[in-house]
Amino acid sequence: MLNRDLHIRYFKRCLEMLPAAMQSLDATRMTLVQLCLVGLAVFDAIDEALTGDDKHRMIEWIYAQQVPANANNSNTQYRGFRGGSLFGPHGQIKYAPANCGNLAATYSALCALVLLGDSLERVDKPAIIGAMRQLQQESGCFSPHPHTTERDPRFIYCACAVAEILGDWSGIDIDAAVAYIQRCVCYDGGVTQGEFQEAHGGHLYCCVASLALMRRLDAIPVDRVLKWALFRQSDGYNGRINKAPDACYAFWVGASVEMMGGHDLIDADGTFAFLMKCQSKFGGVAKTPGEYPDPLHSALGLVGYSFCRPDQLQPMSPSLLLPLSLTRARSIGSAL
Repeated sequence: MLNRDLHIRYFKRCLEMLPAAMQSLDATRMTLVQLCLVGLAVFDAIDEALTGDDKHRMIEWIYAQQVPANANNSNTQYRGFRGGSLFGPHGQIKYAPANCGNLAATYSALCALVLLGDSLERVDKPAIIGAMRQLQQESGCFSPHPHTTERDPRFIYCACAVAEILGDWSGIDIDAAVAYIQRCVCYDGGVTQGEFQEAHGGHLYCCVASLALMRRLDAIPVDRVLKWALFRQSDGYNGRINKAPDACYAFWVGASVEMMGGHDLIDADGTFAFLMKCQSKFGGVAKTPGEYPDPLHSALGLVGYSFCRPDQLQPMSPSLLLPLSLTRARSIGSAL
């Protein structure tokens, strides 16, 4: 059975300190904060696990990562949130000139602020939306920041989620983004990172969730894409053809199935049984049975569990990693 108390303690512990084996994840601290809060939210336990002072400190730390408008004189500086702090030799917070905001970190920061109950009044919304226009490429895809050639559907999703949370879609050329996603759909219904590449469950989610948020899910052959997603069930879900199941795909693929209307076609018992095998006796969920848990597989595995057993956990939005009750209260994520 699902051990609620152990999982809550696990996420609270990860918010305070990560084990040494995970120190390489420190550069993505904003995402780790988001994932731990999502894990607590699945159990409706944020207020239970965190004091008012805890929330205040987290909120202030998140806002400390917001790149100020006068960060430097570069016209290509992305105004958003950093992935974390840079620390000097004596522990002081120190920012490098090139340490600009990041679209993925901005998405994580906004989700975390919403989960912590912040009003978002201090978010520099016009600067973030305006800077997003710089990040959309001629292809319709997005880059995470101006100083990289990296671009794929992950950042289309981040841009759509940011636009939805802030209630402003003026920073996205929706038709161009939809056209890019259409080119990522394979002959067999799988969805790729780009044309003529291998279909993958993570990119499936980013594209389907982006279309759902843009209210353009009918732009792809849903029946064919849903069939590919359903065939990823093998005990739990796998992310690619002929791969073993992995706990995180209970979210990446499972949420995609939910958005495409395939809930009644899933093997809920098989997915549930696999996730229970991945559950650690110390709290948290591992990628596969017998491995150590980590915040990503723990949070996403439990959200995937919530789709299989919606009566046992907090109902979560498949298009945004937020509780449905919270998205309805804030009038965000109304598409799904």
